[in-house]
Amino acid sequence: MKTIEVDDELYHYIASRTQAIGESASDILRRLLRLPASPQPFVLVQENMINELKDLAKLPKQKKQLHQQDKVIKQVEFVLASSLFNNETKGVNRFLYLLSALYKADPESFSHATENVQGSERIYFARDEQTILATGSSVKAKQIPESPFWVITNNNTERKGIILCALMNAMELPEELVARIKAQFN
Repeated sequence: MKTIEVDDELYHYIASRTQAIGESASDILRRLLRLPASPQPFVLVQENMINELKDLAKLPKQKKQLHQQDKVIKQVEFVLASSLFNNETKGVNRFLYLLSALYKADPESFSHATENVQGSERIYFARDEQTILATGSSVKAKQIPESPFWVITNNNTERKGIILCALMNAMELPEELVARIKAQFN
């Protein structure tokens, strides 16, 4: 054992953290520092601390993802409840309203998702109209409102629902919400 000098304030702090009679200062410090009860080589302790720090670093990202997902859900719910959406008779406009809401709520996730959602012969999303038009002679595209994206629009209503659901799944949105959107396009 080594002897170290500590000031009175620190000594009283350590002593105040005693949980059992006869608990040594080493035991108290190990508990406070979340170190193993028995002495271990410093390298192992360092690895444990690094792993704990890595886990802690992941938490803000997970919270951010959950916050972002909540934002997307609220935006989609808002569109679904809006009179603009509910009074719209054209499927293509309803399709565009929802795509716009998805983009506005989470542009980064939307952008990544569009890279993975496409047909066997056609591209569904692009950042310019020409890219979509180049995939066929009878293809039509419209720009998604308030976004830099274009989307293929001359699909039937059910296909529009499939495209929306695939996009929402790629954005990792809840299945319940995806099912509600699917029901809108059947």
